[in-house]
Amino acid sequence: MKVGDLIHMPGQTLLPGEEVPGVGIVIDIEPRHLHDKHVGIMWLDNWGQVDREPKDWLEVLSAVVPVEA
Repeated sequence: MKVGDLIHMPGQTLLPGEEVPGVGIVIDIEPRHLHDKHVGIMWLDNWGQVDREPKDWLEVLSAVVPVEA
C-alpha cells in the first residue's frame, strides 16, 4: 500500500441510506509512533477529511503506477 492507491474496507457495514461501500485514497503512510499500523485515508464521501484507519482492514482496489516524464 502506498500514497495514491485507491482502497476500500472489505466487510464494511453500510449505514441506512448508503448504497455502495466507501472508497478512499491513501494520503499518508507515515507512522505516528513506534507501533502505529494506521494509514491516512481521504474517503471520497468525507468532505476532504483524512481519517487514520488500520492498514490491515483495508484492501487496495487500484495501485498507483509511477510514470516518468
